[in-house]
Amino acid sequence: MNLPNSISLVRILLIPIILVLMLVNWDQSIISGSYELPVAWLLAGIFFVIAAVSDYIDGYLARKLNQVTTFGKFFDSIADKLLTNSVLIVMSYLEIVPIWLTLILVMRDFLIDALRQILASKQVIMEANWYGKWKAAFQMFGLTLLFFVSYQHFNGSATGNALYDQYGVVNQVVLIPMYLTLALSLYSAGVYFYLNYHYLLSGEAKKSTKVKKTKKSKK
Repeated sequence: MNLPNSISLVRILLIPIILVLMLVNWDQSIISGSYELPVAWLLAGIFFVIAAVSDYIDGYLARKLNQVTTFGKFFDSIADKLLTNSVLIVMSYLEIVPIWLTLILVMRDFLIDALRQILASKQVIMEANWYGKWKAAFQMFGLTLLFFVSYQHFNGSATGNALYDQYGVVNQVVLIPMYLTLALSLYSAGVYFYLNYHYLLSGEAKKSTKVKKTKKSKK
């Protein structure tokens, strides 16, 4: 396994550590006024940032070292999807990210992966477009932000300050990168299908060969 793929593997191995830290109930917290950040979430956020940065490092190294492979692209994509979607699902479970937003993002990724596999069966490679790359960047940034400044860290519901509760202004501002992620996600999906729908409608090319029969004349 080359270096870029090894970095992708490390990203996958970080996922269960991040999820456990998100779900564990530790008493230790960093407190400043009404802001309270559990140490477990601080560590989870740090590991998530490391995993997110590794996504750009492995791609850079693959190009720099001339180690770009079909398997590497597939493995990198799987690592990204596992990281972001698993964190999204846990954040929805904890009522940090709206569940409808998570469902749309996860289903979009599933449909795009299905489209990529169908096209691959027709010997067509679907390259990532810039809208998809911007979507990934906003998603990584948005999730990182939620690790450190989600509404639950301000405990607005308990203090009676509606400004900081789940539907308060502060939380909606913090969720803006995720709303932008949703918009870019849907738009990039539309672009993928628009550019490749003709491959879906066309059947596989079949080569037909005719066998010619020749009669031998008897002499």
